[in-house]
Amino acid sequence: MLTAITRLILLLLSPVILAASDSGISTFPRSLVDATKKTLIISSAPRRIVSQTLATDEILLAICPATRIIVLSPLAIDTIYSNVVTAARQLKIHTTNNVEQILSLKPDLILVANYNRAETLVLLQTMGAAVLQFTQFDSIQAIENNIRLLGEAIGEEQRAEALITKMNREIEEIRAQFPARLRSLRVLSYSPGNYVAGRHTTFDDMTKIIGVINIASEQGIEYEAKISDEQILTWQPDVIVTHGATQELALVREQLLTHPTIAASRAGKAGKIVVIDDRYFAAISHYLVEGIRTLAMKLAD
Repeated sequence: MLTAITRLILLLLSPVILAASDSGISTFPRSLVDATKKTLIISSAPRRIVSQTLATDEILLAICPATRIIVLSPLAIDTIYSNVVTAARQLKIHTTNNVEQILSLKPDLILVANYNRAETLVLLQTMGAAVLQFTQFDSIQAIENNIRLLGEAIGEEQRAEALITKMNREIEEIRAQFPARLRSLRVLSYSPGNYVAGRHTTFDDMTKIIGVINIASEQGIEYEAKISDEQILTWQPDVIVTHGATQELALVREQLLTHPTIAASRAGKAGKIVVIDDRYFAAISHYLVEGIRTLAMKLAD
């Protein structure tokens, strides 16, 4: 039986308990190990979060209340690569990579990547800010891991798992709908300068999910590498996959067909050039699913 004092205490605490429950924020403090094997102690649920990578910009806006985000990276409003331009502008969140400005806003968590400028990382860390670094972006599994780690860091594990579940469900739907008769297609990614994507790239994962053959991976190429014109003609891809800005997809395709080697290849002669929007082709967040969907649809077209 509850005493009057106990009832009073529960009554006073109930708004706090409900607020925590409604926000989905889990118990703090907590200890995290980031991709660099560095241990980070987060004493309380971050309320002033700074993101300095496009991937974490996009993931944050999917799983975190905007009121807890104080800075996004400048890429968040880059119309060529960002999938969250509208959201970032409507929410009027700061978009900057100026260290002094960031620190003046007194963040309690800063999200960075190993490709951020080294001097920026050092300065942020030496100023005593809690910095969580991400290093792996080359596969669907890496993206899942990043979503999960970010969710844990900000206390939004349920939303993170829901995003992962949605991503995997959509991937399975794309895989199931892709025609089995096309799974022998040999495709080659192509970026200006004769660069192709082999093993350990998101493009390789895209082809594995759909079930087609990534020629660069088949040839033992790892990561992104420059190849010769002769290799393109020797490999004779059925389809060449490239990428471009939203408003330039048709132009990119036309320009590629004027490339003498591409035009002389099997793919070029058949007009089998697939151009994917940079926002999806280069995505290293859950938006990569749109790249997979686009690739599957255009290969089946």
